[in-house]
Amino acid sequence: MQQLPVISGVWDYLTAPDLPRTALAIGETHLSIITLRRSGGEFEPRNLGVLKLPAGLVNASFNEPNVSNESSLIEHLNRTATQAGIARPRALSVALPSGSARSHVITLDSVPASRLEFSQLIEWKIERTFGQKFADLKTSHTKLNDFHGRPQWLVTAVHRRVLEQYENIFKQMRWSVGMIVPQHLGEAQWLIRQKLDEDQIVVSLNEAGFSTVIVRKDEPIMVREVECAPEEREDEFFRLLVFYRDRLLPTEEPIRLSRVLTLGNVAEQRRFRDVVVSALENHVVSLDVNQIGLKVDPNAPFNHFAAAGGLATMAWN
Repeated sequence: MQQLPVISGVWDYLTAPDLPRTALAIGETHLSIITLRRSGGEFEPRNLGVLKLPAGLVNASFNEPNVSNESSLIEHLNRTATQAGIARPRALSVALPSGSARSHVITLDSVPASRLEFSQLIEWKIERTFGQKFADLKTSHTKLNDFHGRPQWLVTAVHRRVLEQYENIFKQMRWSVGMIVPQHLGEAQWLIRQKLDEDQIVVSLNEAGFSTVIVRKDEPIMVREVECAPEEREDEFFRLLVFYRDRLLPTEEPIRLSRVLTLGNVAEQRRFRDVVVSALENHVVSLDVNQIGLKVDPNAPFNHFAAAGGLATMAWN
């Protein structure tokens, strides 16, 4: 069976001409599938389906298979596609549940002298970062801009046991999947494609905690998944922002983080914007779907299809 790429040089994909306009996001609580069309500078769903999942059907785990009943998930995937008016996707990208595939920005002290030394160093860094043997992971690494003269890389990993189960499900369905990424990178794509000089942040809330990506121009500079109780999320988010303020701002010129996309309810959006204001002491805009270039009914459940929608926008990069 052909292996499905996980990120697989996602920044090369940003300029690829043939990424599909259809994408699927699998979460613990919902499935979503979307096909986008573009009119001027805005995106609009041509097809959209969002379906709530039974509790326990998908359990996000980094090192164990996620799906408790493959036949049931296949049924729900087919129902989601039918709701969207898609009989069988000819090609699609997929975002895995938060926690099932992970990303991290790693920094090297210097450029390795040889390709072999680089490979050994990256493997060591990946094992240290994700806490798993390198051989057990399907990984990718992509060069980012240097920071303070030190080389940085975006590394992404999924455990082979996790990936193999999803591959088997898509094979049974005869769905052609071209790219698989972590949920947080699909969500961050809404900000990445803006290519703004100022920093931006997306924070995605869930019952187990939250994930967050800080974007500078068209690259992530920080990726974190935090497990905590719901009542602790704002304090943990504040600590991450203090780390960003103290460690990730360039010294030569100030860069303002002034835009935050919070995937949560209205009250959570307001509270997390206030946390950014408190931590960074500057004016911050809480983004809505119109400000990120999506034309959709205000009542549409964007929180549940943000990752799928973000992946689908990559067809126009």
